[in-house]
Amino acid sequence: MKSNQLRMLALMAALTCATLPAYADDRDDAIAWRDLPADTREVLAPIAERWDTLKPRQQHRLVRKVADKTYKHSADRWKSLSPEERQRIKQGRERFKDMPEEKRKELRQRWQNMSEEERREAVKARRVLRHYPPEERHILLEELRKLPPEERREQLKKLKKKQPERHD
Repeated sequence: MKSNQLRMLALMAALTCATLPAYADDRDDAIAWRDLPADTREVLAPIAERWDTLKPRQQHRLVRKVADKTYKHSADRWKSLSPEERQRIKQGRERFKDMPEEKRKELRQRWQNMSEEERREAVKARRVLRHYPPEERHILLEELRKLPPEERREQLKKLKKKQPERHD
């Protein structure tokens, strides 16, 4: 009898603990920027200006992510970017946000279907072409996608050698 009661108590405790993360995501109380620990504010500095516009749930999720090494690495990388690079990334995010939902879904799907090697090549191609005006860059990327991998790499080498002047 006592064994059953202990099992039931352990099960109830486990179920209670399992629901805590879900509860934490549903918190309604916003976190004031000034109430964040200094090290957390330092990591989240890139979004300080819009912190108050985030939903409390997003704020809590970000605070939890700060402990994640990957997130810290991304934040450090952001800090190391030049103002021009940051601006270029922000503009790219805005263009993505302004795209029709179907186009965004298509791009996400394309990215998720890529192998790690294909992703590395795509990132490399974007780096090589970042100095081209957006319209020309888009056309070049589309042409590169159609090429077999070996030809694509060769074409990227050629494009890298003849990069135009910066149009940032």
